[in-house]
Amino acid sequence: MNEALLMGQVLGCGLNIESYESATKLLVSMTQDGVSHLVAAANTHLVSEAHEDPEFGRVLERFDLVLPDGMPLVWALQMDGHGIQERVYGPYLMDYVIRHAPIELKHYFFGGTEQCLQALREKLVGLRPGLQIVGMVSPPFGEWDPLTESRLIEEINRAEADLIWVALGGVKQEKWLAAHQNEFKTGVFLAVGDAFVLLAGLRAFAPAWMQRIGMTWLYRLAQEPKRLMSRYLKYNARFVISFMRERWMLAHGQRLKVNR
Repeated sequence: MNEALLMGQVLGCGLNIESYESATKLLVSMTQDGVSHLVAAANTHLVSEAHEDPEFGRVLERFDLVLPDGMPLVWALQMDGHGIQERVYGPYLMDYVIRHAPIELKHYFFGGTEQCLQALREKLVGLRPGLQIVGMVSPPFGEWDPLTESRLIEEINRAEADLIWVALGGVKQEKWLAAHQNEFKTGVFLAVGDAFVLLAGLRAFAPAWMQRIGMTWLYRLAQEPKRLMSRYLKYNARFVISFMRERWMLAHGQRLKVNR
């Protein structure tokens, strides 16, 4: 991928200024060059993590595309004069690519439960008749030993897929892909978080109006308050505080420190 890409930054994290259409064209182009590529849909959680953890910041720097998944990131980019109008939400990106990418491209799905993958297959085949699915793998839960990891990577390589969709959960999936990129022979690896369970219909999307005003997190919190309360309080607060501090420093002409 040789073309220069339009970039912005939020909390020192580089974000690509793309739409669903332009991102899909880039992904299709990447499938043609015979090497592996990494793509992430980054929400405020990932950006906050990259800002505070230099190691994870370097992980995201290895990705060919880091797309702004959350509306707060879009607003931050707009404040810096970028002409971005919408987020590139991981589940919607997957839906768009499935609908619009060339039908001959081969797809591989890695993550989720067996139940989720079965429901996902039915949904995707209905969405795009003729879709080429060359693998659907529900990896073992928890940490993997080196033998299991080698087997999983070998299975991915053997499938020779063009687009490998990965749903292992935010931060974990990005770290895993970056750690093993040199072992992947070819293909575009897309970290898409909870896209599988949403597109499979096992969990509802937030209403469109809530998505537009950046309140998807609140909808999710209402669905699973016990599991998500501490996480959202922690990372949403970190993002807001760090962003306000960054803007104050910029307004007063102070140099920003990037943790790398």
